[in-house]
Amino acid sequence: MNISLSNAPTLLAQKAHGGRVFLPGGPIEAIALAAAFADQAQNAKDLIFCGMMIPGINTTDWAALHPQANAEIFLPSQDFTATIATGQTRVLPLHYSAAYQYLCQAPFKAAVFHVCPPDKNGLCNLSLSADSSPAFFDRNVFKLAIINHGLPTIKGAPSIPVSIFDAMIEIDQAPIAIHAPLPQIGTSALASHVAALVEDGATLQTGIGKLPGAVMAALAGHRRLRFHSGLLGDWALDLMHGGAVDHRAGALTAGVILGSPQLHDALTQDPRVALVPISQTHSATKLASLDRFTSVNAALEIDLFGQINCEYAGDRVIAGVGGALDFLRGARASKGGKPIIMIACESKDGISRIVPRLTTPTVSISRSDAPILVTEQGSVDLAPLDVQARARAIIALAGPNHRDALARAWQDTQP
Repeated sequence: MNISLSNAPTLLAQKAHGGRVFLPGGPIEAIALAAAFADQAQNAKDLIFCGMMIPGINTTDWAALHPQANAEIFLPSQDFTATIATGQTRVLPLHYSAAYQYLCQAPFKAAVFHVCPPDKNGLCNLSLSADSSPAFFDRNVFKLAIINHGLPTIKGAPSIPVSIFDAMIEIDQAPIAIHAPLPQIGTSALASHVAALVEDGATLQTGIGKLPGAVMAALAGHRRLRFHSGLLGDWALDLMHGGAVDHRAGALTAGVILGSPQLHDALTQDPRVALVPISQTHSATKLASLDRFTSVNAALEIDLFGQINCEYAGDRVIAGVGGALDFLRGARASKGGKPIIMIACESKDGISRIVPRLTTPTVSISRSDAPILVTEQGSVDLAPLDVQARARAIIALAGPNHRDALARAWQDTQP
């Protein structure tokens, strides 16, 4: 059934009244559908919008469409502060692997797919994102397809029959593009320390942002690198062009392509690209089976016990744990794997990011999941160290001006 965009809110309200509606996120957020709902706010009443929204990328507050609309997200963001405060947006603090299970098992009444137009065989390519939509391929829910002529067809992305959709709308809109951030001043030393830990032929995971981008730039001289990650960012371009990426199929495996139009163009026909769902990118069994799986993720703060904060900047929550712990545990279980967490020694204001004890409301990564910690001062694997040795090692990786104060604080707070 083909319908107009303006009719989609009414149809979803009828089919999913009082229930959950899955929404695609990342580079294929349903922005056009949100605009249609905004013009017909009454249709959002009593709906629960749920999806894998990425902070800073997906900024539409779906719960704000109507006072009686609700939303469920897995990564908190400042863009949802207002409706989180009212209780309309509920934050589900789940790791990515568990969030995917939630999508597979929680009661949903409708799912929105954002796909390319059907090819000659009637198959719609998932384009830039295969992370969460596959959870609804076989679910008995109302399926609405946004057929977008502006999406690039990615050869390595899965396709689904157009016949599975109950209704379709057509648009022509470019996907969300993310340009690589400029390198952060002072990250070169940290990036060099991380790069020194990465072996040729390793399988890597990382995210987006200035620190991951700096690390990937530092890997230009490496060879036969493979990627198994939640996403592929613009950092992949230079590595591909410079010959650092393995030539075999599957060398660029991820759930989402999140970058610039140049990245989209480069990956459309690349035979090394494989876009797969979260059930594969974050699978504990799969990650453990990868040879020398090396996870590289950034954190905001660590204390002398080895407890890590990935979520709070001061008293503001800016992110969630996401897949960091999935990947950390996978790397620890991998033969020759390396679970790397990198933290800048100091904030821009010179405040130490290594603290005596976390004061955040939550702990993102517990001390029992101790990683290989990297700062501008060097690196150390915290896992084999006892409590005292771990504190000394962490203090040694702090900024020189903060070490004495941290040592004194440790003496006052020993367990």
